[in-house]
Amino acid sequence: MKLDELDERFVPRMAVRLRRFLDAAAERRSRAVDGARELAAGVLAPSATSPLRRLDDRYAARGPLALLRDVPQLGLLLIAAVFVAGSGIALERSGQRNAASKESSPDALIPTSLGPDPGTKVAAYIAATRKRAVLLSTGSPDGVYTALVSFTSYQTAEQARRLLGDLHVTRVLAHVQLPAAEVLPIPVTSALVEDVGVTFAEISKRKLRDRQEFVNLATSITGTTKEEVQFKAFYTEAARTAAKEAAAYGKSCACLFAALVRGKARDLAALPSLPAVRAVDIGAGEPDTLQIKPLLPEHKVTVMKPIQPTQNNGA
Repeated sequence: MKLDELDERFVPRMAVRLRRFLDAAAERRSRAVDGARELAAGVLAPSATSPLRRLDDRYAARGPLALLRDVPQLGLLLIAAVFVAGSGIALERSGQRNAASKESSPDALIPTSLGPDPGTKVAAYIAATRKRAVLLSTGSPDGVYTALVSFTSYQTAEQARRLLGDLHVTRVLAHVQLPAAEVLPIPVTSALVEDVGVTFAEISKRKLRDRQEFVNLATSITGTTKEEVQFKAFYTEAARTAAKEAAAYGKSCACLFAALVRGKARDLAALPSLPAVRAVDIGAGEPDTLQIKPLLPEHKVTVMKPIQPTQNNGA
């Protein structure tokens, strides 16, 4: 059979079948669109017998749901309340995370007041300073900080210089071991040994002048009344104390018990390994902005009320 005869025999039949298939597909698509529209209409505007209407009548006809259905504004308020509460919880948790992040930062642990408060256990204070030094040397080894270095015993200026090495010393604290002796902050502007020596010489001269004044006052009292006798004894004892202080503030005076230094965290953290270093209290800020509460070597168990440093160098 030739190709022309095959075309005349089968092509017309196939064209008819294709037309019927396309017409049927269009009709099915039209019915599907109509069905979807009816379903959407039933959801958006349900009739009295629709499934949604029956569920609504069953569960929302009474109780809180009925109130929400009748007063839809309450539903909006409820949604708003849930949103506000959720936002508050999220903000609170975010604040807690930020606070925890700040607390975990080593610099957040650095105080602006150096030295223990009265009543503090010495062992607890020393342990806290060592822990802080380790944290800072680990987290910021090259960070430069100010620290109050407390000695285990009173040191001479030369001993303190060798002990502190290359650290930048801004101030030392001195205290002669005599009753009512003052704590002297001595600024170090050039060299520790020289500055301390100059200050001690000036204080010794002042104490000698004080002694002479007290002697003159005691000599001027010639009466024998009770009050005059008491004043004479007071000036005599004051002259004796001034003489002792003048002698104590010699160049070799072992009366330095602490120093304020600047250095890298890793160098400061290494100081407690030295036998003569009792505590290294690292603080935040410049030396002049820090409050200092000295720890005297004689405070062994509990920190007693500290002797406040004088406002000048005692000269």
